[in-house]
Amino acid sequence: EDRNLKATVTQESEAVMDATGVYASNTSTLPITGLAKASSRPDKFIGIHSFSPVDKMPLVEIITGAETSDETLAKAFDYVKQIKKTPIVVNDSRGFYTSRVFSTYVLEGIALLGEGQDAQFIEATGIQAGMPIGPLALTDEVSLSLMDHIKKQTVKDLEAEGKPVPTHPAHSVSDKMIDLKRFGKAAGQGFYDYPQGGKKHLWSGLKDLFPAQVQMTQQEMIDRLLFVQSLDTVRCLEEGV
Repeated sequence: EDRNLKATVTQESEAVMDATGVYASNTSTLPITGLAKASSRPDKFIGIHSFSPVDKMPLVEIITGAETSDETLAKAFDYVKQIKKTPIVVNDSRGFYTSRVFSTYVLEGIALLGEGQDAQFIEATGIQAGMPIGPLALTDEVSLSLMDHIKKQTVKDLEAEGKPVPTHPAHSVSDKMIDLKRFGKAAGQGFYDYPQGGKKHLWSGLKDLFPAQVQMTQQEMIDRLLFVQSLDTVRCLEEGV
């Protein structure tokens, strides 16, 4: 999620691509219209956002930039169908539709931990709420380091645009984990420990780092994890995403 690196890669790729070729970015959050500014043919620039793990996730989000042509969109749509995935087409926005809503679930779960709620209970409640995996395990899969890259690039972009930079209570939690080099599953340690040849388990140090407070009921926690996603979905609808 580095705008400058993506600009370099775009220009180097377009220099050797077929003139009719489509350039698609798999960025998680950076607006396609902004990334297309590095392109010599922004009408052929589009977002094709796959989800991890790609072999198991059927959905692919196609994001149109301000200058993306209808022909480019049609090609992207056909491509996604050809690789036997389910395309959804959305308008441009920071985080698009899926990453925006997905991130609210993850951040709310991390915030609950920072508020002193039991980590095991948070994870069980996420699954009870209907999600396939708890928010802390999901964070480890995505990686705290990637989330930190996204946060830093977002801050740079918003400051450059003269817009206010939003803060979230989850950030103080993730900052502490990053300081301890607990970056997630790929690093072998995050909210969970990943022993070689053993089963992953929640890191015992979480209880010391985030001391227990008065515990919520499960229904209160389910409401927190689901309503935050519903509210941002409504915002996406209102904003035309």
